[in-house]
Amino acid sequence: MSISAITNKANNGDVDAQCTLADIYADDTNLEIFDVSKAVYWYERVAEQGHTRAQWLLGACYSQGIGIGVDQEKAEHWMLKSAHSGDVEGQFNLGSFYFMKPDIVKAEYWIEKASNQGHVEAQSALGAIKLLM
Repeated sequence: MSISAITNKANNGDVDAQCTLADIYADDTNLEIFDVSKAVYWYERVAEQGHTRAQWLLGACYSQGIGIGVDQEKAEHWMLKSAHSGDVEGQFNLGSFYFMKPDIVKAEYWIEKASNQGHVEAQSALGAIKLLM
C-alpha cells in the first residue's frame, strides 16, 4: 500500500493506518520520508484513541525528547496507559523508564508483569533487578 493510500485512511480515522503512518515517519532508514515531528503527531492522535502501542511509543518520545520536548510526566502518563491496558511492551518500557529514574520497586513491578507474559528482555532484566535488591 502506498503512503498516499495509508495517509488517506489515516485522515479518515483508521486507527491502524494512523499508527502505520506514524511508524513510517519514525523510520530513520528511509530519509526521504523520515519526519519525527509527523511521527509524534500521529502517535499522539492514535494514542488518544486508546492504541496501546502508540501510547508507549509516545511515552518514549516524551521521555527521550524525540521529536518533542522532554516531559517526564507525560512520558509516565502515556506509558502507564499502555501498561495498565496489559500491553507487554508497554509494561516493559514503563519498567525500564522507572529503572532509569531510578525507582527500582516500580521498575521491578512492571518488568515482572512483562516477564510473566513471556517477554524475553523483561525476563533478563528482572534477573538483573533481583540482583540489585
